[in-house]
Amino acid sequence: MDKKRAIILPYKESFSDKNSGAASIFVKESLANENIQEFVIYGSKSSVNIKYKKNYFFNPIQKKYFRNYNYIKYFIKKFSNFNFETIEIHNRPEYIKEIKKNFPLSKIIFYFHNNPNTLRGSKTNEEKKYIYNNCNIVFLSKWIQKKFENKKFINKKNIVIYPGVKQSSYKKKQKIIFFCGKLNHSKGYNIFIEATKKIKKIKEFSNWKIISAGTESRRVLPVEDHIKELGQISNKQVYNIYKKALISIAPSNWEEPLGRLPIESAAHGSISITSDKGGLPETNHQGYILKDNSSKELFELLVKLLTNSKKLHSLSRKIYNNFNFTNKQFLKSVSNLRCKNEKIKKVFLISNLNLKNKKRLFYSFFNKLNLGLKKYPFKLTSISDRDFIRDNRGFSDISGRKSFNKAIINKVKLFNPDLIVLGHTDRINIETFEKIRSFNNEIKIIKIFIDSISNEFFKFKRVFYDYKFLNNIFISSNPKKLKEQDLSNKIKFIPYPVDKEIDNLKSFNFINKQIDVFFALSHGQNRGILKKGKKDEREEFLNKLKILLPDYIKCSFIGMNDQQPVWGNKFYNKIKNSKILINLSRGEYKKYYSSDRISSLIGNGCFVLNEKKNMYSDFFNKKNELINFTTARDLKNKILYYLDKPKLRKIISSNCHQKYHSKINTSIIINYILDVIFKKELRKKYLWT
Repeated sequence: MDKKRAIILPYKESFSDKNSGAASIFVKESLANENIQEFVIYGSKSSVNIKYKKNYFFNPIQKKYFRNYNYIKYFIKKFSNFNFETIEIHNRPEYIKEIKKNFPLSKIIFYFHNNPNTLRGSKTNEEKKYIYNNCNIVFLSKWIQKKFENKKFINKKNIVIYPGVKQSSYKKKQKIIFFCGKLNHSKGYNIFIEATKKIKKIKEFSNWKIISAGTESRRVLPVEDHIKELGQISNKQVYNIYKKALISIAPSNWEEPLGRLPIESAAHGSISITSDKGGLPETNHQGYILKDNSSKELFELLVKLLTNSKKLHSLSRKIYNNFNFTNKQFLKSVSNLRCKNEKIKKVFLISNLNLKNKKRLFYSFFNKLNLGLKKYPFKLTSISDRDFIRDNRGFSDISGRKSFNKAIINKVKLFNPDLIVLGHTDRINIETFEKIRSFNNEIKIIKIFIDSISNEFFKFKRVFYDYKFLNNIFISSNPKKLKEQDLSNKIKFIPYPVDKEIDNLKSFNFINKQIDVFFALSHGQNRGILKKGKKDEREEFLNKLKILLPDYIKCSFIGMNDQQPVWGNKFYNKIKNSKILINLSRGEYKKYYSSDRISSLIGNGCFVLNEKKNMYSDFFNKKNELINFTTARDLKNKILYYLDKPKLRKIISSNCHQKYHSKINTSIIINYILDVIFKKELRKKYLWT
């Protein structure tokens, strides 16, 4: 189920056609141009339209106590593995903290339908501050906005969106006066009753129909014979009455947060009469506003209007023609909120950039990535984690970790990146991720892990302790092995890139090479020397190979048998001077995994014999681009075969070099990363997809 967005309705809100609440009506209207299949709509048990049936969810178990708490907990439990781009919460600020905590990557859009000062979770300045820092806020009227905002909480991102209504063609109006809402004193139904009762007693106006739509479970107002009460009807039926009614009335006694009646009535050419309470005047542009909001004032206004039929019909037509709360503008505003920011302008790279060992490890993955990012029209900043921590240890911060996290937070505050790229850094605190998300929840955070994921070395929770804060993860192995742990489907394969400025040898053009077979083993990359007492299975394999090979074969297997590894230009001189180079990686699980050795060897035009187990034959032709071996004996046979064929070696290594540089270079890798982040179509676009 590929659901990108979630909408959370207030608990007890009905989503049925006949009995929709205000939030449900708003949501249905907002989905008019959307692909419904991308949405999860969560509410209470309702008889929903077939259009929404597959996408509407509710908690089937209703508990007696803590209903709101259990309501939101059920949503979290059911959808915890979903990586929603947006989560829209309607009118229940008390839900925000739990949603933010469990969906830290999702953009939270909060809709205020009512006065924030009366809702649990937004009454205090502290609560308002939390909402302000963690949500895109939408107010359904300026009146609601003013109740929330003060000098501290004004933000251009927080906007007013009035509900929009799709206009139908203008219908000839009938002598109907219409009331829509709850039948109580708060909505001013008593004022409506008294004023229309007097109107019906005037002979001249006795043929006018008085209609109301709505209910009241604790009704105290009497049922009147002069009013045709329709009870609870669907929004569609309400609109059909607006099409016919000349006058619609909302004499509300309470601070109405949103003037919905003036919007809906004006869309159909019905003249609205409202009180001046709350947000009603904002949307009642060309109707009438009662100053005193009394039955006497309403009666006198109705007499004045009904007396001049020609003027009444002319005003109806004018209101219809000047209607500006269109669903077109409404849908555009909501769509803009839901859409992703697909522009990356600022990138913050946090990785080991080997500043101390730059000359020795200039060909590392993250140095290539750093160089590649500089060629893009990005503003780029970086922190080399190992170098920073080494240089910032002190008595008050022995590990350097406090200073490191503080530096990240300050950099994010000042630089405000669109994308944060993490390398093999495991010293960023969870609290730091939480702060970053509170600064700007639209920041994309990705992690690139280029070590083996074989069980001997890899622990998912240790490496990806920050999993829930990451938008995407890239690994240099086939991600299928981690499918069970990758609950939100974040992990993608990434190959090691070449860079023409770094991988600039064309070894196939060099002759008179002195080394027949070369392999460089390293397990002390950052310190530059081998770790004492450390061995792996490759040494055993290579020692066996050496025994199998004739004595006249000149082998150079460095990084083992007490031979220290070589780095930087010394490594380049070695590979340039070697006829055959072996690509062999450690670990039991090897599908698509190789160390960055493979890009250095192929990228510099070496003739490589590659271990078949890594399945690079999925990307390169196994006959004329990349030759594979299976066992030590098979490798021995292929070494002897290709040593006698320098021309064939040159053709094969040249083919593989050309393909690697054209298909897996830093520019292509960066494009791939951006495509994954923005969920672009990947199939057949890249060599490995």
